[in-house]
Amino acid sequence: MSNVILAQGAYSKIPYFAGEKCCNLYCIEELCYYVYHNAYLLDDSFVTIELAKWVTDELELKDVGREISHIVGRSEALGKLICILSNNVGYYSEEKWSELLASVSSNEAISVEERRKRRADSFLLSGRHALAKDEYETLIGLIGPEDVKLRAKVYHNLGVCYAQMFMFERAAHYFELANETYANTESYISMLSAMKMYMSQERYLTYLGNHKESYEDSLNVERNLEMIKNTWEASPAKKYLGEITAMKDKGGLYYDGIDSMTDEIKEVYREGMLRNRPV
Repeated sequence: MSNVILAQGAYSKIPYFAGEKCCNLYCIEELCYYVYHNAYLLDDSFVTIELAKWVTDELELKDVGREISHIVGRSEALGKLICILSNNVGYYSEEKWSELLASVSSNEAISVEERRKRRADSFLLSGRHALAKDEYETLIGLIGPEDVKLRAKVYHNLGVCYAQMFMFERAAHYFELANETYANTESYISMLSAMKMYMSQERYLTYLGNHKESYEDSLNVERNLEMIKNTWEASPAKKYLGEITAMKDKGGLYYDGIDSMTDEIKEVYREGMLRNRPV
C-alpha cells in the first residue's frame, strides 16, 4: 500500500478552467498534475486570486488557498506556487518537485513569444486546430522583425495546422511564407506536398517545370506519398473498406461503418500525411 496517495480537500463541483490547455481541474491533485506537466507553458500570471479562491472555497483547503493568495502578483509566483503545493500536497516526491522548480527557473529565460508558441504547439499536437490557428495568427503580430527564425517556425506550424484540416491551399501559402522568411528544406517540401494535394496534375507539373530547383525536393514528395499509399494499402482500414462495401444493401450498418472508418482514416492521415510536425 506504499503507492497509495490519499486525496486532499474536496472534489469541486465547479471546475477551475486552465486556459493554457483549455481543460477543467476538479481537485488539488489535478492541479498538481497540471502544473507538473505543463510548467513549460506557464508563467507567474497563472497564479491568480481566482485560483486562490477556488482552492479555498471549492476544494475547502483554506490554508493552501490563503498561502496562494499571498503570492498573487509577486515575482517568481509560479515557483512559489510549486513550493506551496510541494509542502502541502503529497502527490509527487520531493525529488520530482525539485526537478520541476529547476525546470521553471530555466523557463524564465524564454521570451513571451516563445512561450506562446509552445502553447500553440500544444494545441496543435492535441488536435485543437482552431485554437492553434488563432494562437499562431496572434503570435505573428507579436514577433519582432528581427526574429526571422521564430517567425518562420510559426508560419510553418500554421501550414501544418491547415494541412491537418485538409485546407491544402492555405497550408501551401504558409509553408511558402516560412521558406521565404527563413529558407529551409522541410518547409519547401511541405509546400510542394500541399500544392500536389490541391492543384491539378497539369498545374503542379507546370510549377515544377518553372522551378527546376524543385526537382530533388519533388522526388522526396513522391517518395513520401508512395510511402503513405503503401501504408494505406496494408492497413486494417483498407480491408475494412472492402468489407463494408459488401454491405451496401444493409442500409444503416453500411453508413455506420463508413462513418467509423472515415473517422479512423482522418486520424491516420493527421498522424502521417505530409510527415509534418510542429517545429
